[in-house]
Amino acid sequence: MKYDLHIHTNRSDGLFAPKEVLDLAKQRGLTYISLTDHDTMESTDEIVAYAKQIGIGYIVGVELSCVGPGEVHILGYNIDYNAPGFAEEIAKIANMRKERNRLIVQKLAEIGCVIDLDKLEQQGSVGRGVLAREMVKIGFCQSVPEVFEKYLGTGCSCYVQTKRLTPVEGIQFILRYGGIPVLAHPKQLKIPFNSFEKFLKPLVLAGLGGIEAQYFTHNNAERMFYSKMAKKYKLVVTGGSDFHDYVHGVELGTKSFVPSSYTRKILGI
Repeated sequence: MKYDLHIHTNRSDGLFAPKEVLDLAKQRGLTYISLTDHDTMESTDEIVAYAKQIGIGYIVGVELSCVGPGEVHILGYNIDYNAPGFAEEIAKIANMRKERNRLIVQKLAEIGCVIDLDKLEQQGSVGRGVLAREMVKIGFCQSVPEVFEKYLGTGCSCYVQTKRLTPVEGIQFILRYGGIPVLAHPKQLKIPFNSFEKFLKPLVLAGLGGIEAQYFTHNNAERMFYSKMAKKYKLVVTGGSDFHDYVHGVELGTKSFVPSSYTRKILGI
């Protein structure tokens, strides 16, 4: 059995449409997946129906981009996306993302990289990944990794940090709509092991339900450490490929994880 609970589509900054990703996951032999687009749950009813049609296990998901220290991403599973008020609330979160895109494009224009943001938004949701691919397409950079290394990565010249939810607010949002909040890719926080628990405790108190200890870039020591933290605080352990395309994340189906019975019970999978 192969599980991947961290996948992106072109509803945020992935390359492929949801149905294409589901078909690919089925072809690659995945048992259960979750599409966790950034700050959006667009077309979830259609996605759930298609997953059932092709016979692949599916868990409703989202990834909220929060700030604090640095970027902190919170995955949300099993959210009641049809609950009253949910659509309006997540639209507000998505609008924060749109404002950030506008400021990034403005900074890029100042260094001679002109991007038609309106055109990109007509094609779907836009994030840094979409902007990076466009910069490669117009010849400003040679690759997406180069874009992030030189321009769009945290602390780079065209990086923009706008108003975002704090991690606690992100957790509270997911809980408010019946979901299970999980700390995404903790390694990317660059918090030393001896300081991580201090960072984690307020999130646990706020209702954090899990840690993505089995993230594809984590080495064995990191997997063991984050799993130990999860066990200590009775959190679920999840994992995923963070698949966006064939450059960002890892190719779908090449990295997967097998959840514990406790994780399966809590997530209902």
